[in-house]
Amino acid sequence: MRQPKGWIFGLAHGLFVSAPALAGSPASEPPRFSLPIACEPHKTCFIQSYADHDAGPGFRDYACGTAAYDGHKGTDFRVLSAAATVPGVAVLAAADGVVKSARDGMEDRLVVDGEPNPVANRECGNGMVLDHGGGWETQYCHLKKGSVQVNKGDVIKRGQKLGDVGYSGLAEFAHVHFEVRKDGAVLDPFTGREQSNACEAVPSTAQTLWMADVLAAFPGAETEFIDAVFAASVPTGPQLEADHRPALPDGQSSELYFVARIANVRRGDVVHVTLTGPGGFKFDKMQDPLKVDRGRHIAFGAAKTGKGGRLPAGEYAGKIELLRDGKVIGEKSGTMTITR
Repeated sequence: MRQPKGWIFGLAHGLFVSAPALAGSPASEPPRFSLPIACEPHKTCFIQSYADHDAGPGFRDYACGTAAYDGHKGTDFRVLSAAATVPGVAVLAAADGVVKSARDGMEDRLVVDGEPNPVANRECGNGMVLDHGGGWETQYCHLKKGSVQVNKGDVIKRGQKLGDVGYSGLAEFAHVHFEVRKDGAVLDPFTGREQSNACEAVPSTAQTLWMADVLAAFPGAETEFIDAVFAASVPTGPQLEADHRPALPDGQSSELYFVARIANVRRGDVVHVTLTGPGGFKFDKMQDPLKVDRGRHIAFGAAKTGKGGRLPAGEYAGKIELLRDGKVIGEKSGTMTITR
């Protein structure tokens, strides 16, 4: 499944078989889920995509925004890049349960946009399903190869480590796909309602399945900046998904870029970029309104010298703002110094 005007997002199917249900959990009381990833929200992890609430060929998140893609059944908690998974980012059980099934052994591989599906019927990659009793299940996908720490039949406690975030299966960025089901029907944990229900511009979270701290950390399906970095050349999206730390300009560089990644921009949004440097250098551009919704967008400003020249030594400062309906809804800034 591919997002219009965007990149591939992980799907979750083709993995699991039945196992004994969790005993002793009252069917009348839905579980409450904690954060399924060990991270700092909006710093080291971000929600890239929510469940799709548009029953047709389009897509809408639960708040009628565009932070979803057609047919998506879960919530994607992403990290900064594949490189960020190297030290290990734990995937955590969101509630007590029993492992219904699990898989490991699939390679971590970032899928390239436009290539044929290399993992048909195994799109979830490495992962597991937990049975919480009363027909409730959660599914976790795209874990790092060799990191899965549970087996079918294991009794699991909330917060227990299940494995590490990876990019196995059908994934173009490193993340864990978290999915909730009740009697086989997919539910959006933000609303507690079935995915097939229409979105709400002012959504009610009275039936949310999240614990209060998760909802406080992620209060809405929002556009947000993932990061902003200096670079010696303009990195592509796939390059930044592989490693969020591009090569920096130095005393021999003739070009410098300040690059921001923004999640879930909307048609009509405007990016404003400023970049200042030694000798009164200033780049200041209000870009044209975006023509399409995008799951991920890259914006940048540049400082360049003539052919064979070198950037002046000194401090460079960049700032990138995103405006919606004339108002700034997010920004990132940074500085770096070039020395001789």
